[in-house]
Amino acid sequence: MSSPSLRSPALERFYLANAPSPVAFLDESMRESPRPGEESFYQIAAVILPHDRLDSVREGLVDLAGGNFWHTNKKFRGNDFDRGDIVDMVDYITEESEWNVLAVKMPLAGDSGLDLARARAQCLDRLVRNLTTGSGEGAVRAIVADNNKDTDLNKLDNQVVGKLRESGAISRQVGFTHGRMGQEPLLWSADAMSWSVRRNIALDDPRFIQPALDEGKLSVVNAEDGKLLNMKHPPAASAKTRGPSALGPGLSGSREYDVASPSMIPARDAVDNGQRFNPGQTVSHDLMRQIRALGVEARVATRTATGQEEGRESSSTMAEVSKDLRAIRGAMSGRAEESASPVKHESPHERGPQVDNSDIAPPAV
Repeated sequence: MSSPSLRSPALERFYLANAPSPVAFLDESMRESPRPGEESFYQIAAVILPHDRLDSVREGLVDLAGGNFWHTNKKFRGNDFDRGDIVDMVDYITEESEWNVLAVKMPLAGDSGLDLARARAQCLDRLVRNLTTGSGEGAVRAIVADNNKDTDLNKLDNQVVGKLRESGAISRQVGFTHGRMGQEPLLWSADAMSWSVRRNIALDDPRFIQPALDEGKLSVVNAEDGKLLNMKHPPAASAKTRGPSALGPGLSGSREYDVASPSMIPARDAVDNGQRFNPGQTVSHDLMRQIRALGVEARVATRTATGQEEGRESSSTMAEVSKDLRAIRGAMSGRAEESASPVKHESPHERGPQVDNSDIAPPAV
């Protein structure tokens, strides 16, 4: 029996149909109109939670929020103690999650609805590939994305995942559906994680994502080709080198190091936003340099054989999806976090032979 805070029978059925798979919860963030000298970007974050902890974590999130409503951006606009709640939330999510993965597209091609929809499709394609790596008991086979107000974007999400299944890029056992934050508090975890990473990329402010960084439970990938991106932070006199990253259950990683700035705020303390950091572009510029370097690497054909095969596979899938993108115009301009329209959920997918994608390793930071 699910916890009382879950108010979606469709999601309850989805979890039962996909048991005992860990579940990945997805949410997006973006920076469409950056200030001069900054980079635009789009990202989707995933928080992976163990199936047998879903009910407990859900009630823990509700307790932290003090009720059945949470929206990280609204919390940030509150007082200092509200902002401290964000750190508490990320700290709890980090402790309970198996792993956190972020796919980022930088820069955006433009600010039209079509450009944003294309970026979403690319990020989702890459993220799902990474989330569902492997075929062991800990491999993710259930994904719940935050519902879009625009139903065309929800349909596009389903098409992206469906074509990944059809092409054999992911297992046919992977279940995918949408949910609403007002009905499923576990989606708050992805909202908080995505917002906190966006804050770091856009404004060099790592305070809110610090718990995940301290625990090494954050992987960042380039949506274009799935390559590793090191999430670096503003240099400081007391900065320390951390690594190698630990590996998450059911996932594989690589020995990579990053530079982590010291923790500036403990959990449950007030956050004085605007006084303890200097906004800048260090993180976004660093990621952009890495993405450009990967582009140069690709052009001179220095990718490994595995990387080449994965790139061809991705291009084929995305070529089909691009046909659907042409029908989406201005879809993102008036979108909101909560939708009043009913959510259409996919029925449990046909279970077929498992596909071992363990050679497609999700980058670890």
